[in-house]
Amino acid sequence: MSLDPTRRAGLERARALAIARDHFDLDVEEATVDAAPFGVTIRVGGSDATTAVIVSSVDDLSVLGGALVWLDRNPMETVHLIVEHHAGIHARRAAVLAPELVVHQLVGSDIHPAVAAPVEDPHPVPDDVVPLVAMIERSGAQVVVEDGIVRAEIAGLEVGRVVTGPAGSTFEVGVGRFDREAGVLLHGDRPVEPALVDTIEMVQTHRRVGAVAHPINRIGRERWLREMIRLDPAIAGVDESVLVEPIPPRTSLLQPAAAALRAAAGERKILVVCAVGVELSLVPDTADLLLVHRTDEVRFVLPARDRLPFLDRLCARLPVPVSFADISVPWVD
Repeated sequence: MSLDPTRRAGLERARALAIARDHFDLDVEEATVDAAPFGVTIRVGGSDATTAVIVSSVDDLSVLGGALVWLDRNPMETVHLIVEHHAGIHARRAAVLAPELVVHQLVGSDIHPAVAAPVEDPHPVPDDVVPLVAMIERSGAQVVVEDGIVRAEIAGLEVGRVVTGPAGSTFEVGVGRFDREAGVLLHGDRPVEPALVDTIEMVQTHRRVGAVAHPINRIGRERWLREMIRLDPAIAGVDESVLVEPIPPRTSLLQPAAAALRAAAGERKILVVCAVGVELSLVPDTADLLLVHRTDEVRFVLPARDRLPFLDRLCARLPVPVSFADISVPWVD
């Protein structure tokens, strides 16, 4: 049985205070303690405080973004970020974005310095996917490969993917895992290519310019913007573009992740990053992409309403110049 939220919050607070006292020698009697969606923050002293501790049990890569927003509002010489999950990734990204932020791994009651994890290479694409890729192209979908998985996409939305098992690679049609599994159970005897064409036609009715709000056009909007730029790079002020994979790979259609392209404008190499809404993981995601692609500039493409002041300040932490491009979104809310 899960804990009552109030009870859980109390336990998280008590644990954070104990960590700050026992591991970092902070005088917690006079500490200012706040609960945030990304963890518990502790600082001792008033506006002249120089050290803070953030303790997080949240299993989400947005934790670092939340810590950076807090640090933007509460400047410190040193902030200790203690996390239970993704410590290596947070440490790698913090090294790019916030040298004053020290990441630690919490294991049980033990705390260890986090070691920055290397960016993992994508998995290879299976050798037997060529006929399936040809089928995707015949059906009118875009072939997108991420972490070795071949997907069929329409306006940035997955409508099917290649699934590899002991007997080799096959193609499953559907928008997301549950839709694919339902299709296998209910229509397993139907030829795959006609099923894919029907799904594409259904998705296209909702994922087009001016379509009224529908669940189909609310998912993966940042990837929809990315596909628009792939087809017409000029709308982002670049000459050419190639899709790049998110780091780390997405595990769900509903998981937000920076949707990026590697592009050029004259002699300058530009990382174009598309986003929709307020995502605390956006700048940390971009830091990882820069580590791999080493571009001269980052250009964020997002709706004007989503460019909030804190985003500009976080972007200033990136090691290359940053620009913004407004874009007319194709959906109607």
